[in-house]
Amino acid sequence: MRVHFWSADMAGSAFYRAVMPAMGLSWLGHTATHGVRLPPNWAGYDTIVGCRVAQVDPSRMWLRLKDEGKRLVLDLDDDYFHIDPSNAHARQVWDVGMLGRLAHNMEIADLVTCCSEPLAEVLRNYAADVQVIPNGLPAQYLGHPRDYQADGRPLYVGWAGTSSTVAELPEAVRALNRISQYPRPGGVMVRLVGIRPEQAMGLGLRGRQIGALGWVERLEHYLHAVSEFDVWVAPYRDTEFNRAKFPTKWLEASVLGIPLIASDTEAYRRVIRHGETGFLVRHEHEWGRWLKQLVDDAELRQRVGMAARGEASGSIMQALHHRWEAALRVPAEVAV
Repeated sequence: MRVHFWSADMAGSAFYRAVMPAMGLSWLGHTATHGVRLPPNWAGYDTIVGCRVAQVDPSRMWLRLKDEGKRLVLDLDDDYFHIDPSNAHARQVWDVGMLGRLAHNMEIADLVTCCSEPLAEVLRNYAADVQVIPNGLPAQYLGHPRDYQADGRPLYVGWAGTSSTVAELPEAVRALNRISQYPRPGGVMVRLVGIRPEQAMGLGLRGRQIGALGWVERLEHYLHAVSEFDVWVAPYRDTEFNRAKFPTKWLEASVLGIPLIASDTEAYRRVIRHGETGFLVRHEHEWGRWLKQLVDDAELRQRVGMAARGEASGSIMQALHHRWEAALRVPAEVAV
């Protein structure tokens, strides 16, 4: 099988929905490539996976690929039909024209794939065949060693996001400011990955113990940066857009063995057993409560982090690549 993952860009979602699946398929002996452009020899490919195909020129090419008889799979990792009003830039980009083209491109695709069942429920309004294939990471990250004791060194409390998810961060700002001043041997440092220092200050995060790393372009560098967290916080508002998301922060934190505190939203409620594989926050004051418990108790950090890592062992690409293979393979009757 020859498959090309044609991604709208090479941001974080492309890693999970293009780079990782292509890598997984190559392990199975298939020719699988990825990029923001079609390969020059695209005519020799069996299947084209279009990640978020909605702009004018790519949509025209999508129609041409259909006419050429290619098996078309359109992949989405977010619910662009319900973008939250707080994300003004995304709402401007995903205007009526973009959404109309996206809906049409899904309609003519042979298959639509996505990362979560709630998102699939939305997309089934636009496509007859929608399959869920979750995000995954390579198994090698499961073996990343951790220093749960953190004796004599700063303990790192981390958050990771982008300019489009920074609207979620205020849910935990008060608790992060307070924990950064918590008196423990070595101190507590708050690290923010994905936003600039001025953005952090604009949200009210202050103090020498709080640092913002900014955008990390390559995902392997991003995973290295977040692997230094001792405790991870993932605040989210209960919005329609967020309900359809895949709990990617759970995946990343769990594979790395980092205890996660997340908002009690649908995505994270599905994967976290409160107090066992992480902590769920229902009220704002609970951010500080669970943070203090985890900062104070190295054994609790280790127990929760290792339990989460055990749960994440089913979310490795070595367990998911066969699902991509089954979804993308050209049916025998078509191949003949």
